[in-house]
Amino acid sequence: MGAIAAGVKFYCGYPMTPSTSVMTYIAKKSRDAGIVVEQVEDEISAINMALGASYAGVRAMTGSSGGGFALMVEGISLAGITEIPIVITEVQRPGPATGFPTRTEQGDLRFIIHSGHGEFPKMVISLRSPEDAFYQTARAFNIADKYQIPVILVSDQYLADSGVTVKPFDFTKIRIERHISGDEALENGVYKRYKLTESGISPRIIPGKVEGATVLIDSDEHDELGHITESQDMRVMMVNKRMKKLKLLKEEIQEPLFMGTENPDILITCWGSMYGPVKEAVDMLLKDGMSVGALSFGDIWPFPTKLIKKYGKFAKMIIDVEQNATAQLDSLMRENALIKADEHILKYDGRMMSSKYIYDRISEISKASSMY
Repeated sequence: MGAIAAGVKFYCGYPMTPSTSVMTYIAKKSRDAGIVVEQVEDEISAINMALGASYAGVRAMTGSSGGGFALMVEGISLAGITEIPIVITEVQRPGPATGFPTRTEQGDLRFIIHSGHGEFPKMVISLRSPEDAFYQTARAFNIADKYQIPVILVSDQYLADSGVTVKPFDFTKIRIERHISGDEALENGVYKRYKLTESGISPRIIPGKVEGATVLIDSDEHDELGHITESQDMRVMMVNKRMKKLKLLKEEIQEPLFMGTENPDILITCWGSMYGPVKEAVDMLLKDGMSVGALSFGDIWPFPTKLIKKYGKFAKMIIDVEQNATAQLDSLMRENALIKADEHILKYDGRMMSSKYIYDRISEISKASSMY
């Protein structure tokens, strides 16, 4: 629904549990909303077809689960070098391979962040709830268009298949920001698709919409016009140009949502769909008189560091809560904020972690440490 509100006009994908519901919902609304929906032969075709649609000027989206997303990875790099905006949903299920196809897990985070060969900017947003998914999906399209990058939305089977009562979404909060240029992009009648700019963002025009302008793109390294080049100097300039966007992208990053006691003794960290269970667990722990708070990460990459540094220095204990075996969020905290969790609550049996489970485990950990 967030994609439709944001003006998506092309969606393609190959069915894969639990991501299929995104495609089927948009397909059901396609006639009313004027959207082309294509079920393709595989996920390689899906991302390349979506990139073609985006190049032609329409807002395009594709999605899959872990195994299908793995097939899209080369296409993500193609988006990186051609600077074509694309929104991708990755709805996680337990792997590797087929794994638990109808169960839930948060095991793909590091893979998604590092998806694609070579170095180029991308954004990764984890979705906390249906309401969050609506607004963040619309935001993802604007960011993809603004920076001409892939934006990846991370969900999971629990969030995809759960039901919840929510307040009606406010469609007036959705703004469609295309960042499309016109005649002003030409310099003496010449259009430079990959013009070197201070921001790293080049003017983007829709092919065929500006008289006399030819839009050249290439998966090989290229010059400002889009012609293939072997120049060492141009290679360095183009890499630097693309990476400049990362600095600006960091200014778009939303810090994690904090809930609980200000400056808590126990700080819980979580991401994505763990928001709901952790929020309920925090409420239960507060009723027990514990000094506890939680940071729920939505934006994951570039990684936000301000609040984890702020609350991390006050906390006597940091407990990381994730549905995977390797504490992937904790590894990102260590890498980017130099802060690590003291304890972990990890679950990877395919079943969702409940608030009661989190409450019981934190109570046990706090008693064992003699904090309470």
